[in-house]
Amino acid sequence: TTVVATVTSNNFTNKGNLFVMMFSPTCEHCENETGLLEKNIGLFKEGKLVLMTNPKFKEYLPMFMKKLNTMQYPQLSVGLDDSDFIKETFLYQPLPQINIYNGQRKLIKTFSGDTPIDSLKPYMN
Repeated sequence: TTVVATVTSNNFTNKGNLFVMMFSPTCEHCENETGLLEKNIGLFKEGKLVLMTNPKFKEYLPMFMKKLNTMQYPQLSVGLDDSDFIKETFLYQPLPQINIYNGQRKLIKTFSGDTPIDSLKPYMN
């Protein structure tokens, strides 16, 4: 079962950092990064994690979510970008791309490609 919902900035009014991972549900590196984040989900005390993909990958999203069991993590939201966020923020470097925003939603760091958890830990709160 796939839950379809609209997610807006109102869903992320938490004070912690917001991690936005741009990904493709057909990308092995993206699967691996998602698994790494899920394995370390306990490090997100106040932070939130959003996985966002292009609407052209809509048919692959349910398979990705089921394979990685993403719905079991309340700190994690997965969805399609229908607001051109990816177009405006993607660096056109290897996927996944993780943008980290502080509590005031100002961009503080961007990672591209495979990112070790030790690189992300300083931003998890």
